[in-house]
Amino acid sequence: MTSAPTPRPIDAAASGGCAVSVDRDPPRWAEYLSPRADATLFHDPVWGTVLATAYGQRPFYLTARRGGRTVGVLHLVRQKGLTGGAHLVSLPYFDAAGILADDRDATVALLAQARSLMAELGARWVELRQAEPLPGDLPSRTDKVTLRLPLPNDPEILWKALDAKVRNQVRKGQKENLTVHQGGADLLPDFYAVYARTMRDLGSPPHHERFFRLIAEQFGEAVRVFVVRAGDRPLAASVTLADSRGVRVPWAGNDWRVRQSCANMLLYWSMLEEACRRQAPCFDFGRSTRDSGTYRFKAQWGAKEVPLYWYYLLRPGDNVPDLRPDSPKYRLATALWRRLPLRLARLIGPRIIARLS
Repeated sequence: MTSAPTPRPIDAAASGGCAVSVDRDPPRWAEYLSPRADATLFHDPVWGTVLATAYGQRPFYLTARRGGRTVGVLHLVRQKGLTGGAHLVSLPYFDAAGILADDRDATVALLAQARSLMAELGARWVELRQAEPLPGDLPSRTDKVTLRLPLPNDPEILWKALDAKVRNQVRKGQKENLTVHQGGADLLPDFYAVYARTMRDLGSPPHHERFFRLIAEQFGEAVRVFVVRAGDRPLAASVTLADSRGVRVPWAGNDWRVRQSCANMLLYWSMLEEACRRQAPCFDFGRSTRDSGTYRFKAQWGAKEVPLYWYYLLRPGDNVPDLRPDSPKYRLATALWRRLPLRLARLIGPRIIARLS
C-alpha cells in the first residue's frame, strides 16, 4: 500500500496562532487527553491501530499547537465507500470521537486542516462525530441521540428506582435458570455467536471477530464481555467499554427466538449492576434513532437522551450523504441481508462493514 503524502501544517497566522501537524503514527496525546472532562476512550489514538489492522482504514492524527503547546486534537481515518471513492471520518462505528480543542481558534485550525487533507486525499467528505456543537454553520445531522443513565454506587438503589415492569422482566430471566458470565477475550466466541446472528436478523453486516479481539488486546481492563447462557447455549451477550466518564455498551445482541426468556433484560441488568459496583458515574446505552424500538428499550431503564452532532465538510455543491441504514435506498439490501444463511453473513459481513461507518 502506498502511503499518502503528509500534508504540511496550515499557516499559523491564518488560524489564530495555531499550527496543525498531521501524523500517520499514533501521537502521544495522553498528557493532553487525561485532564479533559470531555475526553473519552474513543479519543485514544490506539483506535487508529485497531481500525488499520482490522479493516485497512488509514489513520491521520491532527494536532493543533500554539507556542509549542497542544491545544487541540482530531483523529481521522480514511474509509473506502461502498459505491466507490473514499471519505474521512472521526471515527467510524462510534457515537462521538471528533474534535477536542481548548478554544475556537484551535477548532477552526483543525477544521481547516481537515478540509485541506480531504482535498489532498481526494476524499468525498469529512464526517466529524461530536458530543458538543461546533462553531459556525457546518452541514450536520442531528437525527441520532445517545441515551445515558446516571448511576448510584449501590446497585440496590438503582434496582428500586427501576420501573416495576422492568424489574419483573429481569426476575423472569432469573427464574429461567439462566446464568450470567463476565470476563474478557475468553468469552468473545460466545459473544460473537449471538452478535453475528443479531446483526443478520437486523439486516446489517457484522464486524469480524478479530475486530473485537484487537479491542480486547489494546484496551485490556477497560473491556468487559457479558454472556447470558441457558446451559451451554449463549442467548444474549455484549461488550462494554469503560473510562473515567462511565461504561458504554457499543455492541450487544440477543437471540430473538428465545426472547420470552427475558435473557436480554437480564443481560442489561447485569451490565448496570456491575457498572454500579465499579462506581461508574454513568451508563451509556449507545445511539439510537429517536422514538425507534431500540430507543424505547433503552429509555425504559430510565436513561435520558443526549443529542449527538455529526458535522460534514463537503465539496462545493455536494449535499450531506444519506448514510442512514433505514434510508429507502438501503431497504432492499437490508431485506435481502436478513435472508442470508448465517454462515455466509459472517463470512462476507466484515468486508462490507469495513466500508460502512
